Amino acid sequence: MTNVHGSKAVVYIDDMAGACQKVDSDLTSVTFSRSKNNPESTTFGQNTVQRIDGLRDVTMDMTAVWDDGAAASSIGIVAVLDDIYEGSLVARIQYLPGGSFTGSPIYTACMRLNSFAQNSPVDGITTVNFSMSIGSGSVTAACAV
Repeated sequence: MTNVHGSKAVVYIDDMAGACQKVDSDLTSVTFSRSKNNPESTTFGQNTVQRIDGLRDVTMDMTAVWDDGAAASSIGIVAVLDDIYEGSLVARIQYLPGGSFTGSPIYTACMRLNSFAQNSPVDGITTVNFSMSIGSGSVTAACAV
């Protein structure tokens, strides 16, 4: 895969009705993090730390331009997040960091909304910052066709 500009990223989030909503036109930043808690299992007499395979975790931190979708033909990011927040939903997220061209990875996970903050500076555009983490299952990775 060649180098790809960050502006090509694509993100889909399922709303409360289970409809897949393309929200990347509102997004300005996505951080997709995968980590693992590998517990230490070192015993007496060993001179190197030993670890066993542990639990995986996935988080996504995103920033978007505030859009409630009221004046648009598609639902806005704020309406999607409000749905997830009000319904305490586990939402399916699909993230394509390289865009939707052939060979780009598609990461899919069922995630919960951790935080949702709106920022309205006096001298700038209103934005939305939100964080999601794995809610059930695991992350799957596939290639866009």
